Amino acid sequence: MDVTVSELLELFLQSPLVTWVKTFGALESGDEDSLGVYMDLVDGVVLNKIMLQIDPRPTNQRVNKHVNNDTYLRVQNLTILVRNIKTYYQEVLQQLIVMNLPNVLMIGKDPLSGKSMDEIKKLLLLLLGCAVQCERKEEFIERIKQLDIETQAAIVSHIQEVGLSVLSILTFNLSLS
Repeated sequence: MDVTVSELLELFLQSPLVTWVKTFGALESGDEDSLGVYMDLVDGVVLNKIMLQIDPRPTNQRVNKHVNNDTYLRVQNLTILVRNIKTYYQEVLQQLIVMNLPNVLMIGKDPLSGKSMDEIKKLLLLLLGCAVQCERKEEFIERIKQLDIETQAAIVSHIQEVGLSVLSILTFNLSLS
């Protein structure tokens, strides 16, 4: 059975990870169409704002706030996000990401494909991992607790998934000795 792009999009937007992102108030789910909400997500502006709440340390890279479906600007925003996430895991959390990083070129060039949605999911997983380990984790965990039980359980499962995707640098260094 073939699934249409619009069906994939609806399923993705109803996923626990996207529900979690909406707790930041950055994605409007009111009158805006599903495609608009999804494009706000993949353009990287919203996700970079969330990362800034998780890690407010200044960054020299400017996020392009008006992507207007420009592939280059989308890729640039997502590259900044992945770099910030990777740096946060290494420098603050002292962890190495051992999973393949999200393919920002795929997302940038063809954001509406199923494969791109899988890559966005990776991005959201890594962002969730940052959020539940950062200095403001109590606040972010409290937001998760406000969601329905099914969504909470799915997010806990995603947190465990992230835990399998990173490795403590201390453990990594000990295993090399």
